[in-house]
Amino acid sequence: MKKITATVIALGLLSVSTVHAADKLRVGVTLHPYYSWVANIAGDAVEIVPAVPPGSDPHSYQPQPQDIARLAKLDAIVVNGSGHDDFIEPMLKAANSTHLVRIEPNAGLPLIPVQQKHYAFEEKVDKGQVAYNSHTFVSINASIQQIRAVADALAKLRPEDAKQFQSNARAYVKKLRTMLAAALARIEKVKGQHPAIATVHDGYAYLFQDLGLEVTAVVQPRHGIEPSARQLADTIKRVKEAKVAILFTEADYAKKYTDAIYEETGCRLYALSHISGGGYTADRFEKDMRRNVDTIARALEEAAR
Repeated sequence: MKKITATVIALGLLSVSTVHAADKLRVGVTLHPYYSWVANIAGDAVEIVPAVPPGSDPHSYQPQPQDIARLAKLDAIVVNGSGHDDFIEPMLKAANSTHLVRIEPNAGLPLIPVQQKHYAFEEKVDKGQVAYNSHTFVSINASIQQIRAVADALAKLRPEDAKQFQSNARAYVKKLRTMLAAALARIEKVKGQHPAIATVHDGYAYLFQDLGLEVTAVVQPRHGIEPSARQLADTIKRVKEAKVAILFTEADYAKKYTDAIYEETGCRLYALSHISGGGYTADRFEKDMRRNVDTIARALEEAAR
């Protein structure tokens, strides 16, 4: 496990650590879950500014001049900081926002190392480099810790609203804990009957860890990278050998790959949300995570039957 140590990092020297009450706090976000978190914590006390437009793919987005201009006017920005939103770094440099406060919710969070043995193919890896899973936002337990970190950071920037931010965060966390408890109760009822599970990529590792489930194989070499014909063939082989009964795909994952795996193995297919793309809303994270845990519990229930 790796731990990131800084929670709030100034991109330059901060002459003022708080924002005056008369001004609405302008907070940028790089990912959809962060938008939901800030909205639920701060409500109307802040103006939330997405770094990329709705519907854009953060893995391939090309920044526009207006994007840089928006960043230059921010007070703070919430970033992943562990590899999932690297696109933001050149944008921040171009914006030259020396006053901007950088909030990294991953701070202090144990990160899951990318274990090559979990992948469904052979891959050459530089042994001198250690990779860590950056999908900490596709989780309930990890997100709860991150939500608290965001609330603490916003409270420091807006002391007059600190109590309200913390109260909102506690209420939000309670809803998420209730959601997780309900899913765990459903999974517990079919305990001992869990079949082997495979996923299209390792973006759901933290969520399956929340639910106490082990993933047997992963299809994609990395999120956003399609498997080659050889890798797909190796995936099918290992899925068969491991007797995988359930394959969790992503909503926008190429159908040709899932169809090929299904035709060759007969395993059941279920789609999960990566919580990216589309519009930014306050309830996006909660809705998608509820759908994810419900889908996983339902898959196990149906397999048990």
